[in-house]
Amino acid sequence: MLLIVKPGIISKQKIEIRTIVDMAGVKVQIPYEVQRVVTAMYPIATQLVILLESQSKLAGISDFDVNDTMKKIFPRIESVYRPLRHGNGDVTVEEIMKIKPDVLFLSKHNPQNANLAKLGIPAVFLTLESPKQLMQGITLVGEILQKKERSLRVINYFKEKLDYIYGKTAKINSKKRVYYAGPNMLSTAGGDFYQNYIIEYAGGINVAQEYSGGWSNISVEQLIAWNPDFIFIGNYGTARVKNFFDDKRLGVISAVRMKEVYKSPHYIGGWDVPNPESILGIMWLANKLYPNEISFDMPLEIKKFYAFCYGYTPDDNDISKMLGQ
Repeated sequence: MLLIVKPGIISKQKIEIRTIVDMAGVKVQIPYEVQRVVTAMYPIATQLVILLESQSKLAGISDFDVNDTMKKIFPRIESVYRPLRHGNGDVTVEEIMKIKPDVLFLSKHNPQNANLAKLGIPAVFLTLESPKQLMQGITLVGEILQKKERSLRVINYFKEKLDYIYGKTAKINSKKRVYYAGPNMLSTAGGDFYQNYIIEYAGGINVAQEYSGGWSNISVEQLIAWNPDFIFIGNYGTARVKNFFDDKRLGVISAVRMKEVYKSPHYIGGWDVPNPESILGIMWLANKLYPNEISFDMPLEIKKFYAFCYGYTPDDNDISKMLGQ
């Protein structure tokens, strides 16, 4: 039992604390019973907290967390405090201290990390740059929130789907070649991007896997030389399926010629970014790449996923929109 001094106040109550090791390898002391969680500096963490049935502990979130879908899943989300930010978008330290978090989740790339540590704010770094790391992050958050059993059930669900896909695609000799467009038609995900891992888990090959360090800009000539079998497009940029068909130069590409160009679905967020929905993105992409080997009933899988992971079942209209039907 130790005396905890919270930022801005002095507590006379003795609070039991424990030490955890975050995903940057840093030891962090947190209360044994975590009650106030701030995810405002890393919105993906909000989804992990809800995934682990601990949304009642959210004490500070980001504006990015509040959208029409999240309002359906967690109606109270609009009433959760959203701290003020600097002109550059960073949450102010004064706001964080005012919330008095038991745990603050953030990315290790956040420039405010050093200041937060000096102030004694219990900052826990999450690194979710691959589906494997996402599962490790879910396990860590489950440990922090005393939701180990729930986190294990979620991880087992993810592994069951991934094992099924691997079992069906491991022996395929001619793997499908995939080009993943991001911010624009000629900007693509390299080998260290989450989209690359989604392609690999789905049994495909990323034609840009040798690139790294962010979205990579390429030429039309390079895309033609790669000649991908499939083209997928994220929901966060200017590229559209129509763009690839309208550009006459791209007509020689197999994916364009065979009409295998698709926009990735989204609901809470995109299915191709580091969040729990990315398991659906892997399943959906595997269905597209190998329809003879993979047989996910995606409308059914969608209902099962959101019911199990978020306690909410999308209606048929929402599902049709997700799948572009």
